[in-house]
Amino acid sequence: MSMMMKMTRPWLLTPILAALALAPAQAEPALNAQQMAERGLLHADTFSGMANICDLSKPLKVAGQRPKSGAEAASRPKREKRQRRDIAPTQVFDNLYYVGTGSVASWALQTSEGLILIDALHNNGEAETYIETGLRTLGLDPNDIKILLVTHGHGDHYGGQEYLVKHYQPKVVMSEAEWRYLEQPVLPVTNPRWGKPPQRDVSVNDGDTLTLGDTTIALYVTPGHSDGTLSLVFPVQDNGTTHIASLWGGTGLNFGPIESQLMQYSENAERFRQIAITAGADVFLSNHPTRDVTAERLPMLAQREAGEAHPFVLGVERANQVYELLRDCSHAQALKIQESRR
Repeated sequence: MSMMMKMTRPWLLTPILAALALAPAQAEPALNAQQMAERGLLHADTFSGMANICDLSKPLKVAGQRPKSGAEAASRPKREKRQRRDIAPTQVFDNLYYVGTGSVASWALQTSEGLILIDALHNNGEAETYIETGLRTLGLDPNDIKILLVTHGHGDHYGGQEYLVKHYQPKVVMSEAEWRYLEQPVLPVTNPRWGKPPQRDVSVNDGDTLTLGDTTIALYVTPGHSDGTLSLVFPVQDNGTTHIASLWGGTGLNFGPIESQLMQYSENAERFRQIAITAGADVFLSNHPTRDVTAERLPMLAQREAGEAHPFVLGVERANQVYELLRDCSHAQALKIQESRR
């Protein structure tokens, strides 16, 4: 089987950025932090997994931090147990499969020339147990994994790459910023659960596209969660009907109370919202199933009857309201910091 992979600039990107650059600035109402968070929470019914981003009552933590208070420490095991409930490998669309855990997603996108795998879970054991076995359970061949696309350089997304590269030799794709991040002598964020970082392979930048066979993914660098987080736009099919999925590559605000980074996150959420709307994205996905409520929608998918709407297809307007929530609630967290200085 031949494989074609190319990086090009999508025709869509230039007019979007030009329009953003030329558009007059909109007068933003002078909202305080709580009002901004409440505006973001207008969409929390649809995107309940994102609601805690809007919670201004708790301090923002840094990835890898451990609870200090007795009450917080006592609640952690129960919470983690709930988040780690297994999710069975599932065909979600004609060409898209879930092979992740109960807390971290790995998506397998089927093309005419093999599989594009989006993220590799925490470690080699999870890659073997959930990705490799999951693909076989779904009737797919792990030998067809041609590309491993890693959304950002945190180990819950790259940690199983060593097993996959050793056994199936996919090309590993990350943004240039994330390759540089992982090449630091000492990584700022580590976890004993995480496997080894990948060795530099294919580097991409904002606006590149990735094509394998009949499928093209548009790649956008959306800094905030990390400097080089990739967010994606790609086609999915439901009984032969094409829909467009957007995948936000870095959800949590687990970098601590850094005002500039929170504002960067907010600005990129708005930028990607406009990109997703222009692309006609009517499906929202995350690389954490608790965030896009994949775990709640999969039972609905299993019970779906002929002619019923697909639970992941929300329509363009509704699907992209999630980026309004992300934009406003990260902005609210930045406003909270500003207000604390007054």
